[in-house]
Amino acid sequence: MDAREIGRAAEAAVARWLELRGFDVLERNVRLQRGELDLVAHRSGVTWFVESKCRSRSDVGPPHRAADRRKRTALFAAAMEYRHRRRLVGDFGFLVASVVWASGHPEPIIEVSRLPMTPHGRPGT
Repeated sequence: MDAREIGRAAEAAVARWLELRGFDVLERNVRLQRGELDLVAHRSGVTWFVESKCRSRSDVGPPHRAADRRKRTALFAAAMEYRHRRRLVGDFGFLVASVVWASGHPEPIIEVSRLPMTPHGRPGT
């Protein structure tokens, strides 16, 4: 598999992971003027914007570290554009899905955690 195929497979695995935990996956790979949203999900009245980060090796550091300030700023802007275009109101949040797809393993290792943010992509409280 090339990097693009691994990324798509990782996003599909994250979508399954979310669904098994009670999330409704609303959309995947949403392209907007301000950026792209990997997954948009909903659970218990909250809309979640999910950034999926994948690595094929675990020795290069955890995938979620790739969600740096620049990426978080773009994610926040895309999420606000999505909410505006869809006329969504209500609670929302951000998740980062860390996926390690090691060679020779049939299934990836997935860890999902909340990504606290402020409007400028800075870590929130």
